Amino acid sequence: MAMAAALVAGALRRGRAGGARNVAGEALRRLVSTLVVAEHEGGLVKPSSLSALAAAEAIAKENKVSLLLAGSGPALHKATEHAAASHPLVNEVLVADSDVFAHPLAEPWAELLRSVQQKGGYSHVIASSTSFGKNLLPRAAALLDVSPVTDVTAISEPRVFVRPIYAGNALCTVRYTGENPCMMSIRSTSFSPTTESMSETKVAPITQQAQANLHG
Repeated sequence: MAMAAALVAGALRRGRAGGARNVAGEALRRLVSTLVVAEHEGGLVKPSSLSALAAAEAIAKENKVSLLLAGSGPALHKATEHAAASHPLVNEVLVADSDVFAHPLAEPWAELLRSVQQKGGYSHVIASSTSFGKNLLPRAAALLDVSPVTDVTAISEPRVFVRPIYAGNALCTVRYTGENPCMMSIRSTSFSPTTESMSETKVAPITQQAQANLHG
């Protein structure tokens, strides 16, 4: 009898712990807001960045997503319009129009990302694991004093991710326990961009980033 009572008590404790984790997970999902770093070319957001939007959706269906673009000239303006209609979750498109961003250099982009994060207070920042993303993310994370999670291939919970280890020969599940933002790079081949068509009423607003913010 004593053993049976102990087993029941243990099961109840595990049930309460599991319930608490589920409640905490749901609460975290409601607080999620994500900044996606978008690359563009020829007036269009690159497919790898559209995959980053799919990753944002995997974090939480109710995710409020801001898309960050930078560059200069007509190609940037066309890419901004494309970004605004790229995904139903996109809440806002942030644009930094300056010759400083005419080339995808990590240093000015890291300063921009730090400034935008300090102003927006996002819970997550996502970039694709492209050459640009791999150069940018560590620099921006260092400025924000957080550790990035790299090469994510799946998202289990808002702060639980799957990523490769041992040169890609194995996968491991990691939990991010640091401060906001949770900065991550994703493998674009693991997240399929949405094929949902957008109506004109769903197009996200576009906000220009003041260049003074780059020095804030």
